[in-house]
Amino acid sequence: IQVKSGGLKLLQVTDNGHGIKKEDLKIAVERFTTSKLSKYEDLTSISTFGFRGEALASISHVAHLNITTMTADSACAYKAHYKDSKLI
Repeated sequence: IQVKSGGLKLLQVTDNGHGIKKEDLKIAVERFTTSKLSKYEDLTSISTFGFRGEALASISHVAHLNITTMTADSACAYKAHYKDSKLI
C-alpha cells in the first residue's frame, strides 16, 4: 500500500492476486462483489480474504478510482476509471 498526503493525494494498493477479468470490471466496485464464489457450495471453502468485497465499493464512493488489472490468460492489462461508483 502506498499513501501520499494521508491518502488525500494517493492511496495505491498493489497485490499479487489473479487479476479481475475484463468483463468483471463493470461490476468490480459494486457492494459484495467477489471472485471467490461461483456457486453456493463455495461458501464453505473460502480460504483467503480479498480486497474487492466492500473496500473497492467504499473507495469508489468517495474518490476517483482507477483499477489496472491483468489475468494470467490475458494478452494485456486493462485499466478502468470510476467516478461516484460508476465506470466512466
